[in-house]
Amino acid sequence: MDRLSVKVLRREDEAALYAFECANRAYFERYVPSRGDAYYEPESFRQALQRLLTEQANGAGYYYLIWHDDTIVGRLNVHHIDDETGEVGYRIGADYGGLGYATAALQQLLTFEFPKLNRLIAETTSDNVASQHVLLRAGFTREDEVRQMEWEGQVLTFYTFSYQNDR
Repeated sequence: MDRLSVKVLRREDEAALYAFECANRAYFERYVPSRGDAYYEPESFRQALQRLLTEQANGAGYYYLIWHDDTIVGRLNVHHIDDETGEVGYRIGADYGGLGYATAALQQLLTFEFPKLNRLIAETTSDNVASQHVLLRAGFTREDEVRQMEWEGQVLTFYTFSYQNDR
């Protein structure tokens, strides 16, 4: 994992990130709701990227790319920030799952400074055991909170995990 790095999202990453998102669209949409066709149109993607960069500049979110050498293998973010809590989200590309990238990237993220954030939370579906293991290996603990939502005619159950930032 010494060739793995977590780097702040930059405008210069647009082309590589767009290629990553397009290449992994079908894979991601098997597990999470679609971002819609418009997201994958170059101008819409550029606008979405600009919104993230603006949030990042304003301290309303932190967005990262997970790189292995010069290849994007995933994304990692802290968003939905309120009071002293931020929500962690991540996705790893289809060709890179199960190789430890998510765990290593999340462990790197937990060494970063997040002004005012004392707690991080993450959610995963009850059947996404791999993601649950990632969170537990990185030091998160599962809370009792369970949330449900309907997606494509089925009810999904979400578990909440938290990480207390004691620095």
